[in-house]
Amino acid sequence: MLFSLIVNETKKIIRSRHAGASLFGQIFLGLLIVYLLSSAILLGVMLDSILHKLTPGKEFDTFCGILFYYFLIDIPLRYWFQELPTLSVKPYLIQNVKKSQLISFLNLRSLLSLFNLIPLVLFIPFIVGTVLAKFGVSVFIAFLVCLFFLMLANHFMVIYLKRKSIINSKWLFGFVLLIVTIILCNANNVFSFSAISKYFFPQILTNYWLAVIPFLLFLWAFFLNQSLLKANFYLDIDANSKTSSNLSLQWTDSFGDLVSNELKLIFRNKRPRNTILMSFIFLLYGFMLYDKDLFNEQSLRMIIIVMPYMITCLISLNYLQFLFSWQTAHIEQLMISKHGLTNYVKSKLSLLRILNTIPFIISLFYGIIDWRIIPLHIALFLFNIGLILPIGVLLNVYNSKGIDISKSANFNYQGVGINSFLSTLIPLLLLMGIYSLVNLFFGFWPAVVAIGVAGFIPLFLQNWWINQIVLRLKKQKYSIIAGFRQK
Repeated sequence: MLFSLIVNETKKIIRSRHAGASLFGQIFLGLLIVYLLSSAILLGVMLDSILHKLTPGKEFDTFCGILFYYFLIDIPLRYWFQELPTLSVKPYLIQNVKKSQLISFLNLRSLLSLFNLIPLVLFIPFIVGTVLAKFGVSVFIAFLVCLFFLMLANHFMVIYLKRKSIINSKWLFGFVLLIVTIILCNANNVFSFSAISKYFFPQILTNYWLAVIPFLLFLWAFFLNQSLLKANFYLDIDANSKTSSNLSLQWTDSFGDLVSNELKLIFRNKRPRNTILMSFIFLLYGFMLYDKDLFNEQSLRMIIIVMPYMITCLISLNYLQFLFSWQTAHIEQLMISKHGLTNYVKSKLSLLRILNTIPFIISLFYGIIDWRIIPLHIALFLFNIGLILPIGVLLNVYNSKGIDISKSANFNYQGVGINSFLSTLIPLLLLMGIYSLVNLFFGFWPAVVAIGVAGFIPLFLQNWWINQIVLRLKKQKYSIIAGFRQK
């Protein structure tokens, strides 16, 4: 039966009417995978010599010290970039096919992931060249088993977390909070992953049975995943939860319904949800950028303006790239709905400002490091919501490329065009232009004030912006509808 499922899924991909539509994207993705694997193989072959240069005579200890770090970093990377295996279950559930067979197929299919190849090609050359040569076959096998099942434990645990996050978004926020807490505790020496790793893995040299621990972790993650799939393997499992959602913005004008509906669209569909959540990672960049001496440098660099701008505004900019394309499936209804184009445009601007305001408020906590970060973020926030977002909405009126929001955002280039590129490039060019010009003659803080004023003044011209966008949208709506039908 598993062979029949594999054949059916292969035929589905080949016979799909979109099979040849993204040939360039598939070629690019294939080349990227080859490049990443080649780099991992090269790094694996050179790992022994790299560790020898860093810590001569202590290569094995250093190798043991980085293993837990690798598998810790592997978890969030898998979460953001690894695809969930999918299967159109409806045709099978009405046939004489056991659910256990479908679940087994999904689990086997999920193993075809680049993340499962990288640790093998990265660490096996070192294990063969160093561990096998110095400590013998028994230790080599124990290490190989240990690393293999740690990789599988990460794999199935991440799949479980992603599925739980889809069912309930609280799991996602809990996961992000846990990762941030671990990073902060390790950075502040509450505990050290390097010390734990250096203690655990050398113990395998004399206690082979410790390799059973990763195997037990794998079994635990695997059966958690199995039980979750069995409990949710029904056609109507989400019917009640989706219809019972009461997200509402009735306190707003008549465009509030449009905003609330689009927020539901974000949380219920894979590509917009992943786009928003992946952008939240940039909020953590402040830990690497900000320190107490940031504003004391003699020559302030452009990076001090550009990176805080990305930290506070990237979420809205990423969503802005496909502003109208997110609603490809029902664009005709929106263009002729009772709400009208004016309220439709107002809802788009309001949503973008909501997506900008949330990370901006969170980013203000960096003011604990240096209070001057707060006025810098306020100026960049005003610049984005007052000037950049209206310009971005205006540019997106001329984007007629539709997208499938049910697909993942990772390595997905559907809908990407010149307007998507410009909606990211123009904000950076305007920001750097204003900063460079004012900073040249007056200095850093006058340049920051100028950036804030450049966004604050257009806030009083919002009705004018909306009217200009609506006028162009009326002219372009038929081109948009025709383009979205060809996605």
